[in-house]
Amino acid sequence: MEESIEPEQSTETGEAIAEGEVSGLMPEPEHGHGHEHKSGIPWLDGIIAVSVIFISVMSLVVSIEHGKSMEKMVEQNQKLVVASTMPILMITGSEFDASGKPFFREIISNGGVGPAIIDRFEIRYKGIVYIDENALLKACCAESLLKSRKDGYPQVFYSNVSGYILPAHEKIDSITIKPDKDGLDLFNAFNRVRDGNDLTFHACYCSVLNECWETNFDRKRPQPVKECKVSPGEKLW
Repeated sequence: MEESIEPEQSTETGEAIAEGEVSGLMPEPEHGHGHEHKSGIPWLDGIIAVSVIFISVMSLVVSIEHGKSMEKMVEQNQKLVVASTMPILMITGSEFDASGKPFFREIISNGGVGPAIIDRFEIRYKGIVYIDENALLKACCAESLLKSRKDGYPQVFYSNVSGYILPAHEKIDSITIKPDKDGLDLFNAFNRVRDGNDLTFHACYCSVLNECWETNFDRKRPQPVKECKVSPGEKLW
């Protein structure tokens, strides 16, 4: 009795069918560069989109305002630094010493809070600049100067002010006249000139931060300038 042999199903065919069934049940993923998350409700999606734009704009505005605030803060700090190093030159005169004797002093003082780098200092008589005491006294007080020399030349001193660094609250004498007992002619003559309008003073000076000013010592606020110009080899008081 012969047994019928049923053909075996191919294993490969079964695997193909199984794969087909699985692929039919699981859809292939879409390949995209981004995913949009939407609720499916049009009006809600619109509100979300507008809110995102609004938040972005507000963030940009806040960033800009913050930047402006930082710039103002830096500017204010710079002004504070400049103010904390600003020198202010002043000029005064003294006609007597501590004991009350005649003793003329032309005093340059720094009433500011920082050192004054004095690049240029000028004494002018009738608009002409003089660089030392002899030329100045000959121009303003020639007759009294000659008489004083005959009677005994009074002690006259001057200091180079240009190029001098004057610390805060310090002073320097630009010119000093100390007469003898009887020789008051030159002393009185120079005082009269000093009290008039023919003798004027001018200075250009800078701070340690290279902030520069010009002044005529006329009780007006010193005027800021870019720099104090001095020619090479120029002779100054």
